[in-house]
Amino acid sequence: MEQDSKIGFWEQYVIACFRPSKYNELLKKKKNNFVVYLFILILFLVFIESVIPFAAWNTSVGGLRNLFTEGLPAFSVADGQYHSEAPISFTINGVIRVRADSGVEQFKKSDFDEKYAEEFLIGKTNALVKTPGGIQNISLSEFASLKLDNRSLAEAVPAIYSFLIFYLFLLLGIKAVQFLFTAFMFGLICRSSVRTKDGKVVSMKESFYIASYARTLFAILASVNIALGYMFDSMMLVMISAMLTIGFIIRAEASVLQPDALN
Repeated sequence: MEQDSKIGFWEQYVIACFRPSKYNELLKKKKNNFVVYLFILILFLVFIESVIPFAAWNTSVGGLRNLFTEGLPAFSVADGQYHSEAPISFTINGVIRVRADSGVEQFKKSDFDEKYAEEFLIGKTNALVKTPGGIQNISLSEFASLKLDNRSLAEAVPAIYSFLIFYLFLLLGIKAVQFLFTAFMFGLICRSSVRTKDGKVVSMKESFYIASYARTLFAILASVNIALGYMFDSMMLVMISAMLTIGFIIRAEASVLQPDALN
């Protein structure tokens, strides 16, 4: 990997997605190029999964301010309890589910719906939040001094958007960890799939690079599926992606160890 390949930046993605037999050329890129490659990819995945669905939903409701003042029934949070004239329930592009019901004393984990990646459940005395980072149970009694209603929530829209930007950075970190861990595991499992006649296999560094490139197309497809509200069965997609990723890795390892055999 000492010699820098002349392959263009965007051409890396084309090769990563469709030409595993050319991965030996990608491994000649400098480390900085690989880091930038991963950063752009992770940014793109989060943009597909979260930014596009939220932007579409936000437009459909006329913006958060309009939603809080016109689209939601009257509600209030005071003295550590939530009250509303009627239950509130909506989803954002079939990915995020929001349910608020003061008729429910306290939501439990069993109230989550597995088909949603993120959920926000608000009962009379608690808020239960499910995100890619885990599950949080928030007792409203901890915020007994907080007073909130439709009008004050509308006035807090700038602060909410600031929080969403912070949350976006959090999602970037979570997505990066998930992607890198998955790539590492694929690289570790498939590292010895191809050997030269004298038993040589790719190095750990090469296996990680190869697996990261091999995951590109299937990570994008998974994100698109989320953005489309799970148009395809996610478990089936995971299984197919795993098999194809392994196929990409095996062909890529062959291109590194025996490049002439693939010409």
